Amino acid sequence: MDDFCTNRHAEIAAKVESVQPLPTRHPDLWFSDGNIALVASGFYFNVHSGFLCRHSAPLAEAISALEADNKQARFVEGSVMLELDDKPKDLFRFILALYDGVSHVKFDHEDFETVSALLRLSTKYCVEHIRRDILRGMSVIWPKTLGGWEFREAEATGPTGVYKPRAIYPHPILVIILAKQINTPDLLPSAFYDLSRCSPSEIATGYLPLGSSDRSDLQFLSDEDLMNALRGREHLSRFLSTFVVNELEGRELSLSCIHRNDPDPFRKRICQATFEATTFEILRDVNGVVFHRNTDPLFAIMDADLMQTRGNPANGGLSLSHRACEACRLEFTAAVDAAREDLWQSLPMWFNVNVDSWL
Repeated sequence: MDDFCTNRHAEIAAKVESVQPLPTRHPDLWFSDGNIALVASGFYFNVHSGFLCRHSAPLAEAISALEADNKQARFVEGSVMLELDDKPKDLFRFILALYDGVSHVKFDHEDFETVSALLRLSTKYCVEHIRRDILRGMSVIWPKTLGGWEFREAEATGPTGVYKPRAIYPHPILVIILAKQINTPDLLPSAFYDLSRCSPSEIATGYLPLGSSDRSDLQFLSDEDLMNALRGREHLSRFLSTFVVNELEGRELSLSCIHRNDPDPFRKRICQATFEATTFEILRDVNGVVFHRNTDPLFAIMDADLMQTRGNPANGGLSLSHRACEACRLEFTAAVDAAREDLWQSLPMWFNVNVDSWL
């Protein structure tokens, strides 16, 4: 009798030890009429299986497999539990987007965690409409066209001309890592260009979120992407140097230059002196420092043209004695536009990114 009692209690103890603790109801997303509990790291979300199956084929397959193996199913508050390997915060954002849409999502640096979670989970669970809507918003900040890039840059430029993208947009290292995770190469060329404007040491060191001192939060590029970023940065530097040599140093006067046949030697050299002064300003990169746009070839090339029309030398313009005539300036403007377009078209190749189309 004693042996029997001892064995019985040992069996009961073993059963108790094998019982896993039930997850905790998530405080912000739980439906009383839900019939499936999505479990993530100790939290569960009581939602509707039919709704999930309608939008996600992978979740529909998982739910069907769970129903077929009913003996292994676990329940909480009457709902069968489907355990997922996602973070509770990410899963909360994803489920909320399924029910309420993504109109509330912003694409600035403050909302990047939400954007990242939605893109990763909508890709993982094949919810195409969420993925498509989020990528549409991302493409405004990380565009495929030079015109889109100019609009993006204007949004990050204050009324005094000072450029502060980090106050608005997420860091490009985060975007590059995310684009690789969700297999969306269209975001990469503009993100790599944005990153190329940082110093090589900043690129290699990685990105630590603002306000964090925990080194585990540091985000690094992969070795391959780091090399792509540094090589692309070198290509951009060479392109700017080539532009200065080909389009500024010793630039030929326009055939329609109004000073071309001027008998006054000083006036005859006005346009040539203008481009020499522009070369000097580009090499000094004073405007880049003033406007927080140094090591930015697209800006530097455009600024070579704009400084001839700015009225005040203190604001990055040239003095009135260094202004090219209209014919010479228009020809230079055409050369600037062509060079910037050529640079933009070359970004995928320079950063070793394969894209289906690049405009």
